[in-house]
Amino acid sequence: QFANIGNIAYLVTVVPVCYLIERLGLRKAILGCTLLIFIGTGLRCITYDKEALTWLSYVCSVLNGIGGIVPFAGPSLVANTWFPLSERATATAVSSVFMYMGIGISYIIGTEWVSSPVQKNSTDQINITADIGSITGFSSWNSEGTLFTSNSSDEEVTNLVAMRTDIMNMLYSECGLAGLLFLFSLLYLPAKPPTPPSTSASVQRTNYKESLRSVARNGSLIMLCFAIAIPNGVFGSWQAVLDVLLDPVGLDQSEAGWLGFYMTIAGGVSGLLIGRFSDIFLRNTKFFLILMNGAATLAYVWFSLMSSGIIPISKVQIYIATIIGGMLINASLPLAFEMGSELAFPVSEGIVGGLLTCLINLSGIIFLLVLLIPDIGTSWMNWFLAGSVLLGFVLLFLFPARYRRTDIDVVVQVNDDEKDNSPNISTTIKERSTIYE
Repeated sequence: QFANIGNIAYLVTVVPVCYLIERLGLRKAILGCTLLIFIGTGLRCITYDKEALTWLSYVCSVLNGIGGIVPFAGPSLVANTWFPLSERATATAVSSVFMYMGIGISYIIGTEWVSSPVQKNSTDQINITADIGSITGFSSWNSEGTLFTSNSSDEEVTNLVAMRTDIMNMLYSECGLAGLLFLFSLLYLPAKPPTPPSTSASVQRTNYKESLRSVARNGSLIMLCFAIAIPNGVFGSWQAVLDVLLDPVGLDQSEAGWLGFYMTIAGGVSGLLIGRFSDIFLRNTKFFLILMNGAATLAYVWFSLMSSGIIPISKVQIYIATIIGGMLINASLPLAFEMGSELAFPVSEGIVGGLLTCLINLSGIIFLLVLLIPDIGTSWMNWFLAGSVLLGFVLLFLFPARYRRTDIDVVVQVNDDEKDNSPNISTTIKERSTIYE
């Protein structure tokens, strides 16, 4: 419920926020997003009254959803604004690494920071499946607003005061970290470098309305976005219920949390390495995407076969299959940003990132809504994930790879010694755009 509120807020506001990014620039957009996140985390610290905290958590989810647009949709825009051709994919991957680090830490911070509830007259601890809890009862939410419940009442818990203290300390710490990010952005965050890092970075982008029309007519871009968004959106929601899916195969909640952490961090690191390879071997982004999605499909088919009891299961194989699959899916996102920006150029990278992340959120919402069907169970989820990755793998073969930005930068670099005789860059772009259309 809370997770979907953040996703819905993202979907509703992504178009106007992308417009503001174009109008106001990166600095003001980043300041706005960090301020919203700071306010959202601060609201959760006001009170631990259960009813008040519930509504404040709703507001926090909305603010986090809106504030997340710039960091999720903007990595390729930041890379193109600040980095040359030989470093763009790597820079996009670096942005994603820090995003993945935050997501990975969220899998373990709740269970490691907050004391588990202990029942009276029992040494058993109730599993905690979220990052933060309701301070007055046993309905609790994680930092993204995900609800969890327990069968126990307040009177059955012996360490409720300790739990409240741990939870509030964690909320204060998260608010302080968000405040520091906003402060650092305010004090030192230039709008752009003194000189453009590449020729394509200096090119005037298409105006916003024309960009939207261009994107809607760009079949190759739309095909790419669906190929990446469907598996990434389903995977993100699948990860959110990983502890439930792994319980039947013998992995407890703590192991599921650490497994999610390993998958996410491995995805960030592998994305960085593959991004560097993509910078070295230009015009091979599509090949890398196909390779990663194909391998991820095999990994999750393997996992699904084990979880369904079709092939023998072992904890080692579960770890290998899930980590490899998650690593490859996460690593594909930075390259997808770059490939989409190449296909859409001279449309702004921020608009492309907004479209891609919007579809990812939409896929995740659809997956979560299916869970609302009564008695649907969980056995279908693993096969649904494997099928979504396979669908993305097939779609990647269907669009032609065109490297519009790279072509402009490479041509200018090759003819650098003949600048005076080179054609006007705007004319060159128009000619290339006509050819690509």
